[in-house]
Amino acid sequence: MADYQEYRRHVLHKRWRRMFSTVLAFLMLVLLCGVWVLWRQLYPTRPGSREPHTTLLEEALPSTQWRTLDYTRQSSITVQKLTDGITTAMDFRLASMPQNQTAEPVDLSYFDSAVFLGDSLTQGLQIYDTGLPNARYCAYRGVGPNAVVNGATCTRVDGVQEVPLQALASYAPKSVYILLGTNVLTQDTDYTNFLNYYGLMLDQIRQLLPEADIYVQSITPVRPEVSADPAHAGMYSARFIRVNNDLAALAVEKGCYFLDLWEVLADENGDLKAEYAQPDGYHILPEGYSAWVSYLRTHVAHTQAVAPAQEEQPEAASLPADSAAASTPA
Repeated sequence: MADYQEYRRHVLHKRWRRMFSTVLAFLMLVLLCGVWVLWRQLYPTRPGSREPHTTLLEEALPSTQWRTLDYTRQSSITVQKLTDGITTAMDFRLASMPQNQTAEPVDLSYFDSAVFLGDSLTQGLQIYDTGLPNARYCAYRGVGPNAVVNGATCTRVDGVQEVPLQALASYAPKSVYILLGTNVLTQDTDYTNFLNYYGLMLDQIRQLLPEADIYVQSITPVRPEVSADPAHAGMYSARFIRVNNDLAALAVEKGCYFLDLWEVLADENGDLKAEYAQPDGYHILPEGYSAWVSYLRTHVAHTQAVAPAQEEQPEAASLPADSAAASTPA
């Protein structure tokens, strides 16, 4: 009898352990499913090395086919018609602001009421005489749109630390020029978070400065050898074209102006012109800033701010597109 009781306890113990393991496995499965559902809600696009096949620009501008990554420079936006009658547009140039109708570029003083928000590339506009040293700057080395959105304390070129949006609001500018992204696009991975932060940043700037003109400048091109460095594997022409497609769509969605800097900085292959490139292949020489400024002077939303001065002094000679002196590259 004792042997039977011992046997029964042994069987019941095994059965209890089996039931406990089953219930535990079921609870773990439910927990994993809950984690998976939460993850999909927080991150609808799974991170990975593949770029999105459908760009935001396709969604923002319907009835348009996007099929090529080849870049051919052109001074104005054109829409091509295929033999079957389908209208086709090429990458981010479709959303780019066209050149001013007036023949003369705006005076350099036009930018005295502007603020340039960006990273070290924007700092070049501030440092070099061929840039716009008299404009206002919220430019900080190594930052991306996430630093602006999160209210991080950033360091200016003169060493002063400030919170970008607070500094931007204090200037009360009539226009804001933005160039951010190179520092967070170094690896060939999904850039959805970059776009999300960029959109949030535009919303915050619009809320702070509802009357200001906001210009989204395209990510600048780089030299083809840059991506050979593992630290900059994501910095190559075809990828930056995709990013600029989405930035152009974001500008359209947020009611901002999009500026295509590739018109003046890129060669026929979509790479940064060799004569404009610093040794690292992505920073820009003073000559490149001269071309950049010339482009900005002919692509503005409102020219009436300087038109009266031009009418009052018709005999005055036109200002040069850039200053004569060039600083030593940083």
